Amino acid sequence: MINRTWVENMIGLIIVLNIFVLAYMFLIPRAQFISAHWNLSSETLMETTGAKDTPNQYSRNYRVANQIRKITGETSIILMPGDDWEFSSSRSVMIQRLYPRKIYFFGDKGFESRMRNLIDQKKEFFVVFNEDWGRSLCKARRVQALNNPGFGICRIENGLGTEANNSL
Repeated sequence: MINRTWVENMIGLIIVLNIFVLAYMFLIPRAQFISAHWNLSSETLMETTGAKDTPNQYSRNYRVANQIRKITGETSIILMPGDDWEFSSSRSVMIQRLYPRKIYFFGDKGFESRMRNLIDQKKEFFVVFNEDWGRSLCKARRVQALNNPGFGICRIENGLGTEANNSL
């Protein structure tokens, strides 16, 4: 009988300690995050660093994507540098936030042929450039800096023209 009470007490202690650890590690940080960011929009929440136990590793990507989203229209065609950016792979973030815009990433299979097909079309294009790609497409155009150093965006109103051949 004495052993059973001791065992029951140990199990109860383990349960209480587990609940305490779970609350301290997970519940409290999330509750603090929710209370601190209660009135923010979902767009702004994506740009925060997140709760301590689940940090948002894509907050910089969301900031850039949301800025591009505000600049471009829903029917825009956006040419992006390859997704090996220095601040992590952002392909999924860009596609998610910029939908229904058409997005083409440099380096993808078929990118060059798509660009050649788009050269003669008189559509509105946006070129997001970084230090490695796209800067030549924005020569003699107004460039707007993005929230990430080394990145910018320019608008091409009447098609890409033949200068796009030089950047392929």
